[in-house]
Amino acid sequence: MKGVGRISGVLFDWDGVLLDSLGASFNVYNKIFARMGTRQLTRDQFLKLQSPNWYEFYSKLGLPTSMWKQVDDEWMRLYRDESPGLHPDAMKCLAVLTRSRFRLALVSNGSKVRVEGELRKFGLRRFFLSVSCGEKKEELKPSPVMLVRALDTMALSPQSAVYVGDAPADIQAAKDARVSSIAIARGPIQAERLRVENPDYVFGGLDEMTDFLVAR
Repeated sequence: MKGVGRISGVLFDWDGVLLDSLGASFNVYNKIFARMGTRQLTRDQFLKLQSPNWYEFYSKLGLPTSMWKQVDDEWMRLYRDESPGLHPDAMKCLAVLTRSRFRLALVSNGSKVRVEGELRKFGLRRFFLSVSCGEKKEELKPSPVMLVRALDTMALSPQSAVYVGDAPADIQAAKDARVSSIAIARGPIQAERLRVENPDYVFGGLDEMTDFLVAR
């Protein structure tokens, strides 16, 4: 792992890092696939294949592009019935980093309407100086565009920031944005697939990561 200098900015992914939404997403996709007559996924298969760029996920599953919009529309409709909560370590992490004078941003492939609504629901919007969401297909991670935009908005250099994600696309985006990458691996399956991307740091949860950043 490479060393990093003084970190003043921490950019977070949303789904899977702060919001415990992978289970909800897994449920929704299997409901969609059952209706479409395509194969069902086990939870382990989903964890190995899922990506914050859902078009990559569709490609891995072999879904024809003609079906992508249908799946998108169904996902948004069915997800409204799910009620994912925050990971237990999320609120404490954001509060401690804020008290420690880190500047925080959120960079998510999720739609602005959904992500902003969830931030308000959990009272987290106040922690973030910048929120960037995936409104354009070509800007979805692993593209670094949203990370670079967040850095510009916050007047941060890449060398003074880290990006915290839980998927290979997050690590790839961080590398292309020249930002140090922190992988949150909540379990052995995620740890295995994330280490292949050679993130700068790997932690099993946000408490461990927070202690590391504050102690630097």
